Amino acid sequence: MSNKNRKKNSGLCIIRIVLMSVAMFLLMILAFGYFVGSRQFIVNQHSFYFKDLPEEFDGYRIVQFTDFHIQTFKKGHDSDIDTIISLINRQHADAIVFTGDLVCRWSKELDGYRRKMNKLKAKDGVFSVMGNHDYGTYHEFDTESDRLADIEELQRKERSYGWKLLLNEHALIQRGNSHIAIVGSENEGLPPFPAYGNLVKAAKGLKKSDFCILLTHNPTHWKSKVVGKTSFQLTLSGHTHGGQFKLFGWSPCSWRYPEWSGIYEEGNQLLDVSDGVGCSIFPFRFGAWPAINVITLKKLK
Repeated sequence: MSNKNRKKNSGLCIIRIVLMSVAMFLLMILAFGYFVGSRQFIVNQHSFYFKDLPEEFDGYRIVQFTDFHIQTFKKGHDSDIDTIISLINRQHADAIVFTGDLVCRWSKELDGYRRKMNKLKAKDGVFSVMGNHDYGTYHEFDTESDRLADIEELQRKERSYGWKLLLNEHALIQRGNSHIAIVGSENEGLPPFPAYGNLVKAAKGLKKSDFCILLTHNPTHWKSKVVGKTSFQLTLSGHTHGGQFKLFGWSPCSWRYPEWSGIYEEGNQLLDVSDGVGCSIFPFRFGAWPAINVITLKKLK
């Protein structure tokens, strides 16, 4: 065999080894992400400081969870729902907030889970908003009226858990003579996602001086209609799942979403994007572990 052929065969051999190594690495990631990563629950602790936070709410604790996508837990991961609820309750929060995507396709996914979801408890209650998956756009209904009826059924079930579902409205939390507002927007996203958010309606009756926490599913809402256009001090979102894959702090979803995971700040306004607890399509997570966020509000002295 000539030296030229030997070099060619040697080069092909190296390429095969590299390709096989990459394939094995990807297979290991896939297996780990399915069997371990999707249930590698973590708790993120965040403390946010605000000058205009009422003194009575210094140290107020909020647990945020998002993107439950309950259907994906039915494929051998059903016990993880108990784990998530227990993990949230162990934080002993003043309030719990859920920022959308309770289901994957439609309300029937919630059948049989009322007793579990009823267990979520906090001093001031559980507040929730709807995400893009909660509007029945991922299921083929016979008619539009069937889809709208399914949305109403989902909302009925969500309220039956004792949750305060906020549909472009707000709720006040009182401490002494002071209060903060939990403002809930319906989903507001870029096409093809539903856009039903109405912040003017949601904030009706609030003063500009009120301390407001906005719950909105899609983080693109923050830059498009919150920053510089409202006085909402803190926005909590989800939707991206952190791409369900992070490697050295990077995820493919960063190509689509400028704010896709973690904390963002512009002026005096903050955004916290949670990676969520559930999965889309099938249970898999690597790097972007399923997470709940514990947020402590602090008065900047």
